[in-house]
Amino acid sequence: MAEIRYNIVFSGEIMAGCEPGNVKRNLSRLFSISEEKAGQILARKRIILKKDLDERTAGKYAEVLKKAGLQIFQEPVQVQAGIQEQKPSETLLIQKPADERKPVFAGAADIMEIGVKPQAAEPPAAEKKPDKIPFEFHGSGSEYFRIWLVNILLSIITLGIYSAWAKVRKNQYLYGNTRIGGASFEYLAKPSNILKGRLIVAGFFLLQGVLSKILPIAGAVLSITFVIVLPWLVVRSLAFNARNSSLRNIRFSFNGSYKEAAKAYLLWPMVALLTLGFLFPYAYFRQRKFMVENSGYGTTGFKFNATRKDYNRIFLGLLVPVLLGGLLILGSFFLFPPLFILVALTLYLYVFACISVKTGNLLYNSSILAGHRFEADMKLKDYFILVLTNSLATAVTFGLFHPWAKVRSLRYKVEHLKLAPKGDLDGFIAESQRQISAVGSEATDFMDIDFGL
Repeated sequence: MAEIRYNIVFSGEIMAGCEPGNVKRNLSRLFSISEEKAGQILARKRIILKKDLDERTAGKYAEVLKKAGLQIFQEPVQVQAGIQEQKPSETLLIQKPADERKPVFAGAADIMEIGVKPQAAEPPAAEKKPDKIPFEFHGSGSEYFRIWLVNILLSIITLGIYSAWAKVRKNQYLYGNTRIGGASFEYLAKPSNILKGRLIVAGFFLLQGVLSKILPIAGAVLSITFVIVLPWLVVRSLAFNARNSSLRNIRFSFNGSYKEAAKAYLLWPMVALLTLGFLFPYAYFRQRKFMVENSGYGTTGFKFNATRKDYNRIFLGLLVPVLLGGLLILGSFFLFPPLFILVALTLYLYVFACISVKTGNLLYNSSILAGHRFEADMKLKDYFILVLTNSLATAVTFGLFHPWAKVRSLRYKVEHLKLAPKGDLDGFIAESQRQISAVGSEATDFMDIDFGL
C-alpha cells in the first residue's frame, strides 16, 4: 500500500518583509552551517532541504523554516515497495543543529522537537526558559580598533565623504555583536542616505556662515530658521535610526510628531534656561518620555512609566557632590595649581558617570514593550572606575585606546541589561512578524535620510 511522505522544498524565494541578510544568518544559525553555505542555498531556484518525512514532522520543519524567512512548501511523494517517487530536484539533506539548548526566541531549537513525542512530565529545569533574558556583547577592542583606524584613514583621504560608510561599518559591527537570546541586532542603513543628510546639514551651515559675513540679517534669519526646523530634524533622525535597526527580521520604528518634538527640544529647554536651570530635570524627563513613547518594535509601541519626580531626585542628588567638588577645585587652584586640573577632571567624570548610570537605569527600568519589562542594574562605583581608566588610557595613548574604551563601556552597559518577558516571547515575535509583513511599505519614506542629530 502506498504511503504519502513529504519532502521540504525551498522555492528559491524568501518571505515578504524579510531582509536577505537576516535570512542568511538565520539559516546559518538554524543548521550550524557557514553563512557562505547558507548564501549558496538561498541562491538556488529549488532545493530539497529535508526528505521522506511524515505529514506532522514535515509541517513542523516547514514552520521553523518559514520563521527563519524561507518560502517553503511540502512536496508529497508516494512510497511503495521501498521505492520513492518524486520530482527531480537537487537535494540537500540538513541535519539537526549541534546545539540542543532551546533558545528564548523561536528558531533553531524548534527543529529539535520535530518527531519527538511530547512528554507528560515537566521538562528538566535546565531546559526551562529563564525568567530574565540577559543581553550580551561579543565584540573586542582589537577588532573594533581595525575598523576604527581604517574608517579614520579613509575619511581623511576622501575629505570626509567616506564618513557615511564609516558610520555604517561601525554600527554594523557594534549592532551585530549585541545579542539577546542568541539573536543579533542589525544595522541596515545605506551609506548614501547618511551622506545625503550630512551634505544637507553641512551645506546649510556653510551658507549660514557665508551670509553672516556678507549679509548679517540673512545669516540671522537662517539661524532662526534652523532653530525652528530643529525638532523636525530630530524626528527624522530618530525615525531613520529606528527604522534601520532590526532584531529577528523586525525593524524598530519611531513615530514622533513635530509638535511633540518642539515641546521637548525647544519649549522646555527654553523654560529651563529662563528658570536658571531649575526646570532642567523636567525638560530632560520630557525628552526621554518623547523618545520612548514614540518608539516601537515593529508595530508594537513602548510605554514609559517614569515620572518627573524620578528625574528630580537624580539631579537634585548631584547638588551636594557638585558643591563639595567645586570647593575642592577652588582649594586646589589656590593651594596647589597643578592639582586643579586633576580634581576638576575627576569631578567631571564622576558627574558624567553618575548621570549615565542613574538615568540609564531609570530609562530601561521604566520602559515596557507589550508587558515585557527591561531591567538595568549598572553600579555607579564600577562605571566610574571604568570611565576613569578609559579616560586616562585614552589620554596616555593619544587617543589610540579609544576603540577599547568604546567596547569596554558598551559591554558594561549591555551586560547589565536584562529582559523580563511576560508570558511567551516566541508568540510575541511571531505575531510581530505577521504584522510587519502586512505593513512592509512603511520603510519606504521618501525622506529616509540621516541628519546626524
